[in-house]
Amino acid sequence: MIPISAVREAARKAVRSRLRDWLTDPDGAADATVRIALHPPTESAVADDPDAARNWVRAWRSYDGPGTVDRETRRWRSFGEQTVPVRVTLSGVEEICRAAGELTRWRRLVDRRARLLAVAPSPGLLAAVVGERNQWDALDDADFDRLLAMLTWLLQNPQSGMLIRQLPVDGVHTKWLAAHRPLVERLVEGARGSRDLGIHAAPRLIEMAVLDEALLPAWPRIIAAPVADLAAMAVAPTTVLIVENRECLHVLPDAPETIALVGSGNALRTLSQIGWLADADVVYWGDLDHAGIVFVGRLRRAVPGLRSAMMDLDTFRTCEHLAVDGKLIADNTDLPLTDAERAALDVVVDERRLLEQERIPWGWAQNKLIEAGVPFTPPVE
Repeated sequence: MIPISAVREAARKAVRSRLRDWLTDPDGAADATVRIALHPPTESAVADDPDAARNWVRAWRSYDGPGTVDRETRRWRSFGEQTVPVRVTLSGVEEICRAAGELTRWRRLVDRRARLLAVAPSPGLLAAVVGERNQWDALDDADFDRLLAMLTWLLQNPQSGMLIRQLPVDGVHTKWLAAHRPLVERLVEGARGSRDLGIHAAPRLIEMAVLDEALLPAWPRIIAAPVADLAAMAVAPTTVLIVENRECLHVLPDAPETIALVGSGNALRTLSQIGWLADADVVYWGDLDHAGIVFVGRLRRAVPGLRSAMMDLDTFRTCEHLAVDGKLIADNTDLPLTDAERAALDVVVDERRLLEQERIPWGWAQNKLIEAGVPFTPPVE
């Protein structure tokens, strides 16, 4: 004997499994149905527990929820004719959603769907709108209005070439677009077949220290420029030192025919675009933790001859008293690491420790960099 609560559960199941189809064709969804068989008691079940059967029939007799309750007459030898409920039928998407407690959401979905499609009606946009329903449905009204405004502007200006901060869209700031960009891109792709928003971010600047004035006479010692500009420079250093953190760049002493760069994380991929880097002796020095050693492996893929400095277990154990709690990153790829780097990686991962490169005593660090091939003048003892 199926209880009244089964109506809500069956309706919720239908909403979960059929919502995509209903949103694709809301008019057709008006013909949707859900039938719940109630499995009324048999004559023997009534005989075994007449009170349970009687209470069940009374409950369904007083049911005033969504749907139509169908009843049939049973002729039983011991109990005569009895009319019992046999099924509930929910007709149409609104009745199904009402039974599921989702009617308000359904009406909001239909309204927002129509507003999104009005921007640029097309089969591709319809598919994207339906596919991303959970994302745009989760937005509050203000953010949904921002989504509409952004989508409208981008489709009307497909190749604006503007910086993100320049976009003249009312109420939409850079952080909003950064947070919702995947959704915006998928909707734009649905409307015109490409995720390219026709905009760009300001180029990332890479800091560089010229440790030998003869390499670039009359230039500032430290500059910051996009990677394309650095790659175009007519310079041919013999040695390039890459440090993970910019603070270290500002304490490096002069060194003949040497340039130092700041590079970590995503910047490592852009550094490989600098042609003169491939012709130099490249040394990397970064934080001694999971991320820092992963950066070594990533950069070595682009610069096979790369050597590292102070990315080993001896450095970690020597300066372990200066380490702090670290964290792991999502990178379990097979990295091209040396045995010394791999040993250090195992320890900092197991112990979750971080030895920031700035904390290593500079005199000790300078000697280690010299051992790695950076031509600094040895410090005075």
